[in-house]
Amino acid sequence: MQTLPDTIPAMIEKLEFYHGAAIVRIVEDPRCRSIVKHGSGYVVNGNRLLVLKYTTKAHSPWRFTFSLEDQTSIKQAATDFQLCVLGLVCGGDGVCAIRSDQLSILLEDGGGWLATKRVFNGCYAVSGSRGSLDKKIPLNQWPGILFQEAGADVH
Repeated sequence: MQTLPDTIPAMIEKLEFYHGAAIVRIVEDPRCRSIVKHGSGYVVNGNRLLVLKYTTKAHSPWRFTFSLEDQTSIKQAATDFQLCVLGLVCGGDGVCAIRSDQLSILLEDGGGWLATKRVFNGCYAVSGSRGSLDKKIPLNQWPGILFQEAGADVH
């Protein structure tokens, strides 16, 4: 009988469950050539950083907290990578994806919160402690946003 090493938990952790739901769609996309763990995120195709946050809440609205440290690491990643995307895993509903350059519209400089709302068959409305995005984000934008050219209009 084979036993697992002590470093591997026997049960699936929540982070693994929710990150895995987002990552499997990336891996199954034909444009994905590689995905590698990097710091607090994942590097996709060698030049795009994905940072994932999740909530276990089942229904809209979903809320996410961002510390100053979170913001600092995302801003640094935006200078280090061709594209930096934030994936907000909204319980079992889906992944709302925004680019790092949209965070300044949504968050205060010292941290804050983001909230996503979606009605049945609708798009995600995203707001934050500083403001809201003008356009709603389609549910089917995930994971395609990762494979678009940096600076391209994603809506």
